[in-house]
Amino acid sequence: MPRKICGLGFDCASMMLQPGIDPGECLNYKTCGAATKLTPDEEIELIRVREIEAQERELRVRLWNQEWERIQETFRTTRRQAAIMMLMSRGCPQSPESLGVTAPLQAIAACVQQLHHHLNNLEGQYIAPGGCEVHHYSVKRPSGIYDYNKLTADEPIFEPSQKEQKVRVVHLSHDDDPRNLEARLGIERRNQLTRVRTLLASTVELLHSCANILSEDSSVEDNSLLRSGHSSLPQSDRSSFSSELNTSPENGDEILGIEENTTAPAESP
Repeated sequence: MPRKICGLGFDCASMMLQPGIDPGECLNYKTCGAATKLTPDEEIELIRVREIEAQERELRVRLWNQEWERIQETFRTTRRQAAIMMLMSRGCPQSPESLGVTAPLQAIAACVQQLHHHLNNLEGQYIAPGGCEVHHYSVKRPSGIYDYNKLTADEPIFEPSQKEQKVRVVHLSHDDDPRNLEARLGIERRNQLTRVRTLLASTVELLHSCANILSEDSSVEDNSLLRSGHSSLPQSDRSSFSSELNTSPENGDEILGIEENTTAPAESP
């Protein structure tokens, strides 16, 4: 004996708030069955029962007693919206948080904030330009050999101390001179920032890839619309097409008649 099922796949017991109700007894049974002939965006009117908190007629303080009443309401929807409702109700819906996406994003935001903090700490600190290095050299004099340091560049980019034109070398004096120490720290800061810049460029590419992946959702929707190309057929052709589709051997259930053969495999829990 065929068993009746909802043409849109709803849990009729939940929608009607009647545990154990047969789909054939649902107020939406005929509407859901006829909806299979419609395009995904044509509207239908469904009925649902909701439980709301009852309005108290007298002012009193409730402790543990909760009074509820059931109301029956109609709402308009489309097959596409109904499909989303059904999946959100029965399909164990997930979220970016449950799939572990929001936690890495929060970690990224925290790292960006920390990075800004470190960059702000560089304010007022010397950062050497690219292509510059500090060189150590020795000078032999009659009184002995003396060690010195200098900041050098391939082209004259430094401000002069005496000349009017820019120079290629800035003398930094002895090893323990603050000029030498700060210049070497400036070289290290530049190298650190250069490495950070490279890593940030890779990170930006990865984040762009993440955004592009999520933007593919619209492409998936477009493809689904193409697969439902029969919706653009005339109404008479669409009805016959839907009838053939709903009795397809691959489906396993007789959907248009809203009956399910008892010999068909049971739905997995």
